[in-house]
Amino acid sequence: MSTLTPEKEKVLGDVLMRQAKGSLPMVFDPLLDEYINALGNRLVANANDVRFPFRFYWVDNRNINAFATLGGHVASHTGTLAISDSESEFASVMAHEIAHVTQRHIARFVEAQSQRAPLTLAGLLGAIVLATVNPEAGMAAMIATQGASQQASINFTRSNEQEADRVGMQILADAGFDPHAVPEFFRKLSERSRFMNQQLAFLQTHPLSQARVSDTRLRAERFPKRFVPDSQDYTLAKARVLARYQHKNEDVVAIFQQRLRQPGGNTKANQYGLAIAYLDSNNYTEAETLILELLEKDEYNLYYLDVYTDVLLGQNRATEALEMLEHHYRIRPNNQVVTLNYANAAIKAGGNRLAIHLLKDMLHYKEDNILAYDLIAKAYQNLEDYARFYEARSDFHYQLANYPRAIDDLQEALNHLSSSDKLENRRLEAKRRQMQAEFDRLRRM
Repeated sequence: MSTLTPEKEKVLGDVLMRQAKGSLPMVFDPLLDEYINALGNRLVANANDVRFPFRFYWVDNRNINAFATLGGHVASHTGTLAISDSESEFASVMAHEIAHVTQRHIARFVEAQSQRAPLTLAGLLGAIVLATVNPEAGMAAMIATQGASQQASINFTRSNEQEADRVGMQILADAGFDPHAVPEFFRKLSERSRFMNQQLAFLQTHPLSQARVSDTRLRAERFPKRFVPDSQDYTLAKARVLARYQHKNEDVVAIFQQRLRQPGGNTKANQYGLAIAYLDSNNYTEAETLILELLEKDEYNLYYLDVYTDVLLGQNRATEALEMLEHHYRIRPNNQVVTLNYANAAIKAGGNRLAIHLLKDMLHYKEDNILAYDLIAKAYQNLEDYARFYEARSDFHYQLANYPRAIDDLQEALNHLSSSDKLENRRLEAKRRQMQAEFDRLRRM
């Protein structure tokens, strides 16, 4: 494993990210998923040395942090978006992580450590996942796994931060954002860290020396300062994160009511955040009033449609939700937000076969969608089709890289098939053997 080819890096990265989905508090929210992937890919389109498609994710964590792993997988804590004061600030963090991947910092780190001591896939992936959540524990795991010294690992990280700053700032500028957001974000981190007993998670994984701050400020001066207005998707995604992932549930209504009363605070984003807060506290009447006012001015807005769907379902008005979403599905048949809401409403209205049809179509172009597999399993369970229920559960666990559970579920699916159903028996048996072979191959890596 001394030479980590792009092909091998992609395989390891894919497995790592599937493991992360099963071990980290990942956010499976189609609206937030669409936002971060649209933003991330806008940045990637302006990067050099891109070797494979990138994929972006959220981790449910109020701390400020982001991380990149092998194979173009980049994740942000929800807290990073929550504390950002502009889209350029948030984009600067994503651009920095993209630079770590394009400059092969992680791949070179893995190669360097593999020359010091043999690497096992399980040890390596476990250490990297742990490092993203608890840097001190993660570093200890890497040391135990790889036999490396802590100082060498930290120095390797610091030696690459400056390059990621430089390359990331250029990506940010080329994508149309304000490069001056980088030193501004660093200033904010330094100020926050000064008044805390424990260093911010972002600064533990991304050491921020005074020289690095100064270098970033000087580098930003080479670019003209731009006024880049925040996109509506940014303001609504941030409101969604604040309402669902940043504050205690019992405080959210009061927080958004206060935000709306502040000078200049009566914005669509704060109205939307308050609608979510009412919805999540089961105050469907207030939530419906607010969201209908927003929909009246922007009837195709997916953020508003998502909340209104949940309001209708919460009031046992699944048929109304179904009719509304059928209209939007005809307009945007390949949109995951519309499809997942439509399928969920169909299940609530007893249309399990419609839901299965919608979700299977969606999985042709978005095969890693965890929510789709979960909904398909529910639909098959409602139909008492247990062979296909267990197969859908197997697919769900495979997406979390939980191979033993996925293989067991396939065996259970086989147990529910009639012996006369020879084609299905052969198909599922072949699928089970293929999954077992993949699991065995990964364990040998």
